[in-house]
Amino acid sequence: MIKPEHRTPATLLIWQAYDRMKASGIEVDCDSAYQAVCISAPGEDDILIHGEDADQFINEARAMWNRCPSLPISVCEMALAEPYTDLWS
Repeated sequence: MIKPEHRTPATLLIWQAYDRMKASGIEVDCDSAYQAVCISAPGEDDILIHGEDADQFINEARAMWNRCPSLPISVCEMALAEPYTDLWS
């Protein structure tokens, strides 16, 4: 698990989303070269995002990462993926 040096008020909600996702066993794999994002969890069908939607997801993760450089990119990707997990409900 990734441990931040310091969780600021600006990044606290992002870290909380990351913690919830990791605790549930959810993983996010982004591949900008293939325009693909895969969100997976044990016992669930993978959520696959391709093409322009994947590019938009990846660009939003990078924008968050640029705004909050203390966050690892994987944390940004995981936090952005959280709303997609509602599809498993």
